[in-house]
Amino acid sequence: MRNAEKKKYVKWYRLAEKALDDLVPHPKSESAITKWVSKENWLMIPTFAERTIIEARNRPDPNIYFALGNERISLGLICNTLASVEKMRNLLHNYHAKERTDFLSHMKGLDNAFRIKVNVKKKPHHYAQPPTYETDYEMQANKVDDESISEIFRRVDNIRDKGIQEREIEDKSWPPTTPGLDIASKEVPYAEQDFLDAMTELRPLYDVCLRIKTGAEIERELRKLQKQKVTIMICSRCHSSPEPSFTGKFCPKCHTFLLPTQVSKDKLAAEPKPS
Repeated sequence: MRNAEKKKYVKWYRLAEKALDDLVPHPKSESAITKWVSKENWLMIPTFAERTIIEARNRPDPNIYFALGNERISLGLICNTLASVEKMRNLLHNYHAKERTDFLSHMKGLDNAFRIKVNVKKKPHHYAQPPTYETDYEMQANKVDDESISEIFRRVDNIRDKGIQEREIEDKSWPPTTPGLDIASKEVPYAEQDFLDAMTELRPLYDVCLRIKTGAEIERELRKLQKQKVTIMICSRCHSSPEPSFTGKFCPKCHTFLLPTQVSKDKLAAEPKPS
């Protein structure tokens, strides 16, 4: 792609900066922006940690992109790697109950043009080839609810399983078919305000998506929570502990003085309930 064509992205990146604010880098030079324009004519807005477009392509998180077409601009918040799709699945985990509530709230605030899409990403000849895409499922983004989220990931699983089967049958080192997910995407005209408005709508969603943790991270956090200390009342004689609702100062079993004692949550969970 010619450098003159890449420079067309600079103006629109600057507008995206205004909308996304502290969530994205603010490069000082044009070349620091054009380096993120792909040969396929789209720009993936980088994170603060990424240094190359290869790193951005392989990001394990959702990303915001835009592509300058002949008549309109395509843009959206998407998951274009299997790792990012799997990470978004953790929105269903109870650990992320708050993020799921925030996510649904922000999705319902999108305008009617934004769409959710489950895509079939195909690389039949080589794992590094430019993929082709087919839409497997599509719906209006601001109509999403818990039921449709479950349907989205059911379809994601079907596509992933099909890719695994194809890899085994065709004896390939990569799955020729993988799922992709457009969390919210649409097209806008070449109008600065329309572009700015769309990016502004995506900002709170992107913020929520960046808070979603991997499965391993969730497990670590849950283990930390289990090890946190809580204070319970334990009998100094028989070492029993009454129900949390008990407000007396003396053991209901042997009438000995109760002592406040700190224990870890995991130990507390393992203790037998008092009879």
